[in-house]
Amino acid sequence: MPQKSDEELILEVNERFYRALGTRDLSLMDTVFVRDERAGCTHPGWVMLQGWEAIRQSWENVFDPEDRLAIKLHNVTVDINGDAACVTCVQELTYIKRNPVMMNVSISTNIFERTESGWLMVIHHASPIPFITEEKEKKQSKLQ
Repeated sequence: MPQKSDEELILEVNERFYRALGTRDLSLMDTVFVRDERAGCTHPGWVMLQGWEAIRQSWENVFDPEDRLAIKLHNVTVDINGDAACVTCVQELTYIKRNPVMMNVSISTNIFERTESGWLMVIHHASPIPFITEEKEKKQSKLQ
């Protein structure tokens, strides 16, 4: 069986991150990040959390086992430089068990490093992309 490329391995860890996020699986999230003080995470609209313990606590606080997310990734790019890699994408999260159903679209940057146990996430940063609805567009047009 052919050995997987670094890009394939990095994308697998990136996909595992989004699977853990979508299924609210803290145990799976444990397998994604480096487990030390270098770990960083910025949830959309939050300040950056530093260190694996703070990040894990944040996931524990926001993961509702009854909640589920449908996640679509767009414009995924992978850049590798030695033992470091960066994945950027647009993440479209749809909270499907909420009433009303909610959607969040963010730009995401995920930084990985090659470790003895494989590629692991060091930084996750997501920044929201504001939606402009037709109604908002019309209001803005009238103001101009």
